[in-house]
This record gives sequence, C-alpha cells and structure tokens, in this order.
Amino acid sequence: MSALAAVEPARATIGIVALNLGGPDSLDAVEPYLRRLFGDPDVIQFPAPLRPLQPLFARAVARRRAALSRENYRLIGGRSPIAAESAAQAAAIAAELGTRGVRARPYVAMACWHPFSAEVVRDLRAHGLARAVAVPLYPHYSRSTTGSSWRRLLRAVERSGGGIDLALVERYPDAPGYLEAVAERVGEAIATLPPEHRATAPVVFSAHGLPESYVRRGDPYLDDIRITVAAVIRRLDLGGRASLAFQSRVGRMRWLGPQTDDVLREMGAAGTRAAVVVPVAFTGEHIETLQEIDILFKEHAQKAGIVHFARARTVGCHPAFVRALADLAERAARARGWL
Repeated sequence: MSALAAVEPARATIGIVALNLGGPDSLDAVEPYLRRLFGDPDVIQFPAPLRPLQPLFARAVARRRAALSRENYRLIGGRSPIAAESAAQAAAIAAELGTRGVRARPYVAMACWHPFSAEVVRDLRAHGLARAVAVPLYPHYSRSTTGSSWRRLLRAVERSGGGIDLALVERYPDAPGYLEAVAERVGEAIATLPPEHRATAPVVFSAHGLPESYVRRGDPYLDDIRITVAAVIRRLDLGGRASLAFQSRVGRMRWLGPQTDDVLREMGAAGTRAAVVVPVAFTGEHIETLQEIDILFKEHAQKAGIVHFARARTVGCHPAFVRALADLAERAARARGWL
C-alpha cells in the first residue's frame, strides 16, 4: 500500500468541532473558570491602553464572585452540564452526517474550561485528521462568543505547528431546523400551563445580555437575536403576547435591556398569572437556564404573583436542530472542496 493510500482514509474523515463557552466540572473549578472567562479580551473588552491590567482584573473579580457562583452551581448539582450536552450535540451532528455518507468525527472545544482548543487540536492530530468544521453552539454571532471560540481554535492550530485546515459555520439565527426546534420547545412549555392560560400567557424570549457598547461598535448579536425571535413569533402566531428580554448582566456598564427578571416582576404587578420564559440564545442547559431562570427568575415571578411559570427547554439534540447543524457543516465542507 502506498503512503498516500495509507493516509487517505483519515483525510476523508472530517472533524466536527462544536464550539461552546464551557463550564466548571466541579465546585473547585468555579474560580479558575471565572478567571478565564473574565480574562478573555473578547468577552470583557478592555480599551487598548488598559488591556495589560485585564489579568489582574480577572483574578480579582473571580475571587470576589467565586463563593456566590459556587453556591449557584451547588444548586444545580455541583457542576455545569454544558460539556456533556455539547459532546452529545457534536456526536449527533457527526452521526447525522454519517447517514449522508459523510465520514465525520465529533469533538468539543470550550472557551473557558476543559476541553480547551489545544486539547482538541491534539486529538485531531492523534486521529490523523487534517480538516475540521467548527460548528458554534451559539446560533447568534458575537465577538464575545463565536468570535472568541473561533480565534482560540485558530491560535491552537497555529501554536501546534499548523497543518489543520479549518472551516467555520459562523451564524444561523434563521436556519429552518433551528427555528423549528425552538418553536416546538415553546409549544411544549405552553402546553404545561393550565388550559385557560395557554392562548394568552405572555411568552418572554430571554437572551444572554451583552453590553450596549459592543453593539454600538458593530457586534451583530442583537440583530441576530431579533431575527430568531421574530421568526418564532411568526411560526407560532404569538403576536403581541411575545417579547424579548435579556439576562445575566455583569458589572456597571449599560447592557441590553430590558432585564428578564424586571419584565416578569412588572407582568406580575400588572395582574399576569401565567408566563413562559424561552432561553433563546442557549442551545443547551447551563447555569443561566438551570439556576438563573429555573430558580431565581421563577422565585421572582412567583413573588410578583405569577402562579404558573413555565420554561421552554433548550433545543439540545432536537432532531431538527441536529439536521440544521449537519446541513451547515456539510455546506461548509463542500464549499472548501472536502466532499
């Protein structure tokens, strides 16, 4: 067998690298995870003259927030499920591609906790793969999410000596399969309400917040979020009962608003007795859904008089969502002439 023939089967297989933020896999990992998060110059965008101070800032903020964050993670089992869920999504994409005759191997690269991009690049090399499609598990592009994860993956390849060709699925706020999956999750949540509230209960789409200054500098995240929300509203004919709000604000700067918990309090004060919250910017369960929405926001809503509180599940491995990501990955690979 020739040397070319020996390497051809490995080259015919492409890597599917699911990009995500990551989360601590134990309570001991919470502080170093936060340090990495707040030290990311794409997530916390310091002015250029102040960037040398960011590592000091990250250590101080992580130390100050660690105790509260550990308690929040303790409430959801002592760890984030995001790594396992992301791995399941990557495996589902690869399996779907396999049904189409595309040989693919799944990987996960996290921005702020293991497995890091450097670990994934090491595994790609160990498996003899020279081509990979990066599939962000963020449907809506932001420099602080997809941008950060993509740059980390590129740097990891460069620092390891290059030789791995990468393609990126950049964004997919209006991918039909993604919209189908979100709409179905919303329908499921509405169906859990008492019958008399199902046709009228407000539906609050809750997206992860972003500082307003990032949007003013051209970050397309807000536009992408609005595309998704408007499309799901049309699919379900929600009309004026639906609204968009934001969560997970950090620090003193102005963030996108209104805040989800404020919206719920106002609804309760106005007499609303049933509501649905949809975590639209999250494709898997994490601290923002399991603790912030399911525990904190639900408590605020109930104190305000919202008796029936429903939360739509994230899309996870919904078949339509998996097919949508497989479509995008296959298209990216074909555009590079790999298939």
